[in-house]
Amino acid sequence: MCSSDLTPGIPTRPFLASVVVMAATLSGRVLPAQTNNSYPMLMNLRPAAARVGETTTHELSARYNLAGASAVVVSGSGVRGEIVAPESEKPEDRARNDVGASKTGLRVVCDADAVPGIRDFRVLTPHGASTVGQVVVVREPVVSENTDNDTPEKAQAVDLPAALCGAIEKGEDVDFWRVRLPAAATVTFHVTSQRLQNRLHDMQSRVDPLLTVRSAQGTTLGTSDNVLAGDPHLVLSLDAGEYLVEIRDVRYTGNADWTYVVEASTRPFPLSVHPLAVAPGSTAALALVTSATPPLGPVPVTIPADSPAGPARVAPVLDGVALAGVGVVVTPLPIVVEAAVEGEVATPFSVPAALAGNVGTPGRTDRWAFSAKAGEAFTFEVTARRSGSLLDARLRVLSADGAVKGEADDTTFDRVLSADPLLENWSAPADGEYVLEVGDLHGRGGAGFPYCVRVERARPRFTLEADTDKTLLAPGMAAPIYVRAVRRGGFSGDIQLAIEGLPPGVEAVAGRILGSGGDGCIWLRAAPDAPAGWAHPVITGTAEAAGPDGTVAPISARAAILQEVYLPGGGRGHYPVDVHTVSVGAPMDVRAVKVAGDEVRLRPGGTQRVDVTVERAPDYAGTITLDCMLQHLETPYGNPLPKGVRIVPAASKTLLTAGETAGHLTFEAAADAPPVEGQVVPVTVHVTINFVMKHTFAGTPLRISVAPP
Repeated sequence: MCSSDLTPGIPTRPFLASVVVMAATLSGRVLPAQTNNSYPMLMNLRPAAARVGETTTHELSARYNLAGASAVVVSGSGVRGEIVAPESEKPEDRARNDVGASKTGLRVVCDADAVPGIRDFRVLTPHGASTVGQVVVVREPVVSENTDNDTPEKAQAVDLPAALCGAIEKGEDVDFWRVRLPAAATVTFHVTSQRLQNRLHDMQSRVDPLLTVRSAQGTTLGTSDNVLAGDPHLVLSLDAGEYLVEIRDVRYTGNADWTYVVEASTRPFPLSVHPLAVAPGSTAALALVTSATPPLGPVPVTIPADSPAGPARVAPVLDGVALAGVGVVVTPLPIVVEAAVEGEVATPFSVPAALAGNVGTPGRTDRWAFSAKAGEAFTFEVTARRSGSLLDARLRVLSADGAVKGEADDTTFDRVLSADPLLENWSAPADGEYVLEVGDLHGRGGAGFPYCVRVERARPRFTLEADTDKTLLAPGMAAPIYVRAVRRGGFSGDIQLAIEGLPPGVEAVAGRILGSGGDGCIWLRAAPDAPAGWAHPVITGTAEAAGPDGTVAPISARAAILQEVYLPGGGRGHYPVDVHTVSVGAPMDVRAVKVAGDEVRLRPGGTQRVDVTVERAPDYAGTITLDCMLQHLETPYGNPLPKGVRIVPAASKTLLTAGETAGHLTFEAAADAPPVEGQVVPVTVHVTINFVMKHTFAGTPLRISVAPP
């Protein structure tokens, strides 16, 4: 079973960080001095929820300086934000570098048609774009906790329905709410808490919330833990009266940034739908799956014609009652819904198709029949858990006699492990009939186990991942974006990168990902007179590949955007976010990077030295490092160097300490390095923010070539 999915409520293509003052060494490594300038790292929003159709005011907390914030960007549509600067903020506060933590006001405007669920947002400041924060869009009135609510006697009184917002903010913190229900009803208590921490940069431990509902006399009526990822979800049939709602961490630990939202409502709360697959430009009739009743509906839901393929969220309306947002899968492929038959009868389909089914009975599997010729290759991708289903899917391909010819379980998508399987480039061993089998790994089943299987003939293709989610520039300064390719279907060619939609005054040099490598680079530079600003550019890659018949055709992909996160113990991880933000802000610790020359030409076995001079800010004398790649603990996360080319440590000066400004890199081509012409490689300067995160600056990019032997 996989528990690290993009779970319900998380934006479809999904956007925090804190700074820990580390010891002088970690695992024997000397840590360089930290930056004098850091972008803000958003830590929590209180209250964590905003209501549909209302304008609400919140307190935003961050590491480093939020003063001078000028804009708020919110993912999706129907929700907007604006900064409400505190009265105590002074103009001179905007340039301060000695701010370890700060707060500001945030006004959130939710339109009447905003789809409920988790939204990413980012703040733009003079120090650049912040990390990502999250706000939960809800339909119920938002109520913020009184901090003195830690005993049943001090429980905060609230009329239902309501969205209860607070934080498990200290050790042994237990929050109590005394809720009043005016009439007998079925009440859903839906918690969003652990899922708000996927993007926190430095969350060394996560909340594990436990929800308990008791009668006014203290009798336990229900408790919930770990239903939606680590978040509780509880449905109870209650009489009119008062009830006690208790929420705490299951370990009785706490953290000021462990915020929560408990949506306590009498309206049905959809967890998933069937069929899960919907076509753009259509009106789909969807059965709504809750944990309290048989499926509701079907409910008509209109899918806009311009909806991109992939997971999306819709807001169904049942009998005039608007419900919470729920996940669907938008697909242009022909949709085949499982046949309503008993027994082991397989539903036939033709390739390509999107198969929409539901594992409706414990211990059973769904079966789908298709024909294939010997050597025909197919790709099967399941979307279930990523769109709110409870299914921990196992996928198998069987021959007509029941022999297993292929199978798949958990798969990593955008560097996040998911319970959704992907069986790539499966080849039919012989002409004949085959059965695609979908079941739950643990033999479970029921109304809440829908899925969609994308079935297409395998073809050479690739996906792209941009590391990271923001590029911080200052006038006259440059920085790289590293892009990694994941090759599929046998594709092995070069990929030309491109970027569109940059802020005014910013230029780009887009490199390529060589067929012999996995990473490439896009170099960005702000002109000396570039105005302060920001934009969300789109990063793409194009290539050519031969199909099964030998015909060469263009292929392309849009890069998924990954935000780096600080893992417990000092590791570096990633989580997908909605957009990459390029911002132009105030000057930082490094004011210029000058590279002697713009070309490196190597022969196999040869070397070439490149001198680098760094201009520091007058007040910055900390340690900085020179490199050509993005790496952490000697693991490369972006390495555009040609195959067989490396930087020779013993012949390079990459560590500049105590205000040093001059260093050099020596490049070496291995004796068997393949020839290459003009690979774009940045010369980078890294300034530490914390043990994982860095400011990265760049000089003019090098064009590295290796001559034929």
